[in-house]
Amino acid sequence: MKPTLLLCGLAASFLLAAHAERPPNWDPALAGDIVMRRLVNVSAPQVKGAHDAEFVCVGERAYVVAEANDVKAGESAEWPFIYATMSIVNLRTLAVEKIIDFAKSQQVFANETLPEGACFVPRILQKDARTLRCYFTSESPGKRQSQMWYRDFDLERGEFLPTIHKAKLQIASGKFDFQPRYLHADAAGQGFTKKACDSACFIFDSFKWFDGTLYVALNNFSGKQNAFARVHDDLETFEVLGHFNEPQSQQLSESAVNRLPDGTWMAICRNDLGNYHFTTSRDGKTWSTATEVPQVPNGANSKPTFDQFAGVYYLGWQEATRIQGVSRSVFNVDISRDGQSWERKYRFETPKSFQYPTFHEHEGVIWLCATQGDHDPSRKERIMFGKLEDTGAFEAQAGQPRIEWPAPLPDPPAVMKAGVKLFLDREYAIAEVPELVRDLPFHRTSIERLEVTVAHSGTLFALSPTLRPKAASQEGALRQAGFTKVDTPETQLFPGEINRVSLYRKDAKAGERLSFSKMVVLIPAEGAQLAIPAEAGQ
Repeated sequence: MKPTLLLCGLAASFLLAAHAERPPNWDPALAGDIVMRRLVNVSAPQVKGAHDAEFVCVGERAYVVAEANDVKAGESAEWPFIYATMSIVNLRTLAVEKIIDFAKSQQVFANETLPEGACFVPRILQKDARTLRCYFTSESPGKRQSQMWYRDFDLERGEFLPTIHKAKLQIASGKFDFQPRYLHADAAGQGFTKKACDSACFIFDSFKWFDGTLYVALNNFSGKQNAFARVHDDLETFEVLGHFNEPQSQQLSESAVNRLPDGTWMAICRNDLGNYHFTTSRDGKTWSTATEVPQVPNGANSKPTFDQFAGVYYLGWQEATRIQGVSRSVFNVDISRDGQSWERKYRFETPKSFQYPTFHEHEGVIWLCATQGDHDPSRKERIMFGKLEDTGAFEAQAGQPRIEWPAPLPDPPAVMKAGVKLFLDREYAIAEVPELVRDLPFHRTSIERLEVTVAHSGTLFALSPTLRPKAASQEGALRQAGFTKVDTPETQLFPGEINRVSLYRKDAKAGERLSFSKMVVLIPAEGAQLAIPAEAGQ
């Protein structure tokens, strides 16, 4: 059967009645609450931002790797102060026994010195009885190619070796350093048409063994690329078997892969244009055009998971529903014995967010880690770790209450200063502002579109990305609306080179109507007042 036909069959099968896996009256949301109550923070006390963790369990300990920083909440490949760190957790007590930072910008090793840049998206694998191998990328977007490195940890001595080494990427044309340009070149040879990017090329999914061979999904997040790879015995070389990027009209990335009972590979892919897409392959080389499936009707753009424990598949996906308006605050875990008919086992609902989880089984217990936070709009503030379940068990729910989350605090006033939320439909917060508009109130609205009427005449400032490739600059539309560019240095409004903004100004007249596409922020001053047109608020 062709992969495209198989996927259509799988989509149809999601509509079938699920197998009788769950106990009667099982409450997935309560199950999620029970798990969240026992999670512990494994990030260091000084950490302000943390994300994208992975772990392995060996003996009585879990070794959790994550990206972290001590400066501010959130994460970005453009922040050189992000480092890779490992937390060693006792599985009996959940005490954090030790935290070791193992890679940071410009760190000097016995054989190499890292260049300036973020140490990003770490991954971990047990190499042998004595050694853990920890992977990470060194990132500096727009300045150089990112590079995947690895550093080994000696379990007996409890310390990292003093050297680091470059991971390799084997593609059709040969073996190269693990860099985004080579992954892109291989995909381009198979019809991939999106532009090459120099950053964010990662080992993404968890490592998985099938028939004695180790596999993993690769991802170039910036370039919206996905690949399926076989890991060579040296645990240094990643051989690209196939690419799954269709349809290219979507923005697919960050996939999780598993193998169905009939041997077919299936991947669930994040989609930055909307809902998750699924693709299948008979051989890992040729993949079907990805499509949505009914079982995942309302997915958000975030990392999925796809695991199998004791013969049961666990499919994890972020729902777009928001708890108290918080992004990534609902995460579902569905289970199946055949990879076709599914039912809900866990629903994690929390205004602290529940994002980028990872699940692993060890000695009859499934453990997990996830990113959470309290205050920053990103909720990327710490890594939580704990027990999901005794493998395959349904924990008793009788007498267990749901978590009652306190009512949310109102959004801080829309004032031009660091840390303030910028948009109604995104979690971005202000990093820097031009001095001329510092502490002035601004018009908080959608990042995608802005429509206002000038209610009172006065000075009106506007911020929009400076003209550069991929920036959502509205300079032309602003000039057409009568704005002129202010002679002041551009400012990093929020993280990302494309979000460096210029300042514009006009004398606005009462009754004027202004409409802009992504991305403009309006700042009234000197008497100006804005109102939303009646039809825009419907």
